[in-house]
Amino acid sequence: MIAPVSGALQVDNARVWTGNPDRPRASSITIVGARIVALDADPPPGAEVIDARGRPVIPGLIDAHLHLLLGGRSMDRLDLSGVTSRNQFERAVAQRHRSLPPERWLVARGWSQENWPDRALPDASWLAGAGERPVVCYRMDEHAAVVNDAVLARVECPAVDPAGGRIERDPETGAPTGLFLESAAWQLINPLVPDPPLDERRALLLAAQAHAHRLGLTAVGTMEYARDVADVFLPQRERLTLRCRVTLLDRGWPMDLDAFAHLPREDPVAVIGCKAFLDGTLGSRTARMLADYADDPGNRGMLVEIAADGNLHPWARAVAVAGLSPSMHAIGDGAVRLALDVVAGLDPAAHARIEHAQQIDPEDLPRFADVFASMQPLHKADDGRFAERRVGTGRLGGCFPFRRLLDAGARLAFGSDWPIVSCDPLAGIRSAVTGLTTDGASFRTDQNLGVAEALAAYTSGAAGALRMDHAGTVAPGADADLVVLDRDPFTADWIDAPPRVVLTIAGGAVVYDAGSS
Repeated sequence: MIAPVSGALQVDNARVWTGNPDRPRASSITIVGARIVALDADPPPGAEVIDARGRPVIPGLIDAHLHLLLGGRSMDRLDLSGVTSRNQFERAVAQRHRSLPPERWLVARGWSQENWPDRALPDASWLAGAGERPVVCYRMDEHAAVVNDAVLARVECPAVDPAGGRIERDPETGAPTGLFLESAAWQLINPLVPDPPLDERRALLLAAQAHAHRLGLTAVGTMEYARDVADVFLPQRERLTLRCRVTLLDRGWPMDLDAFAHLPREDPVAVIGCKAFLDGTLGSRTARMLADYADDPGNRGMLVEIAADGNLHPWARAVAVAGLSPSMHAIGDGAVRLALDVVAGLDPAAHARIEHAQQIDPEDLPRFADVFASMQPLHKADDGRFAERRVGTGRLGGCFPFRRLLDAGARLAFGSDWPIVSCDPLAGIRSAVTGLTTDGASFRTDQNLGVAEALAAYTSGAAGALRMDHAGTVAPGADADLVVLDRDPFTADWIDAPPRVVLTIAGGAVVYDAGSS
């Protein structure tokens, strides 16, 4: 559990960016327990002093949207994000197969057809190198999975695709190829994949926390299942130094509102919301669009789950009645419009959030005034490689419109969606301020943000989206969450030499020190 340090702590000789426009700069920070009590004051008697040596200090960074436990589990899975051909894909699977004990499933993640020249979608034949071992390989967005014959033998494939999903089939025989999209993957494949042992999952959570602290994260908005909150997070409360604001992924309907009465609501683990998936992803062409995909005529993507069932509005009202935030995954402009319709029908106190909002029809931008837009700059860096092919040149104006959203009065919160992409917030800021894609090209640079705007989205903006009243700024009364950087973020070369984290302080305690790592 986040516990106050005994005595007091003084961060001295610092160049502090407070994130507070009324007092933007300071040179020292006084901490007592887990809270900041003063700026530019003499240290209390007996206080421990940290000499920042003239380096920049910023508020603790906050990731508004990730999957912490899944991120920890991804650190133990085969990473296919770097494979650039079918041959590399097959070799990586065969190599991991040889290293695993016989009883273990081979689970991989990170592949994207955009990474190899012909952009062919994988099928079960790509996994033949694992023999009879069950293999599941998730696309980088986790909205598609390819499995081998050993898994297909365990799947009861319906003759008709499940609502909000698709089973890829051989055009001649109609047999499943091994590729499952959206709810077809979630309903038919995911329940078959064995969970790691409980002690292993708890260890992976702590590994994920350490990884986050190394990157300057002091709080996260994490998407988790209720069973993992109970079995993994809460038993680790005494060891958690990362503030976890949980949005539940459980999506049963109708909802059991009585179950929410006993949810944790205080540091370090607080359940703040429930999530609904409205559509898929741009990379898989399953994000719901208002018009056809430019590179797939006749396809507008799909609505999924309760959005497809017509229960989205009553779901959002039920979540709000339970005192939680409705959080809606909406990537395509069709899904975003539906999410905005839901927000418009709720009291602002419901604190509804639209997650991703990657493609927005320009007519809908004014509707984002005072609406939480929880977005991921590194999705722009990745999807920017193929977005124009997907939506066409004429619709690019609505693609990742960071600047236009701010101008419309949106409440912008940045995160990563880790493990979909890296949870490094400094890498996210680099994407937001440079417009560079993962292959080094420029994309939508007219929507670039200034450094202060990007920092705010990772601090005060994310804190606002996650209902964290005392986080996101350096001010008396704020949580004592701080990051020391090696260079000034406002003068750094964000293309070639972005800042790095030197020290992370969470709840008044040093949780990462690059000098001692």
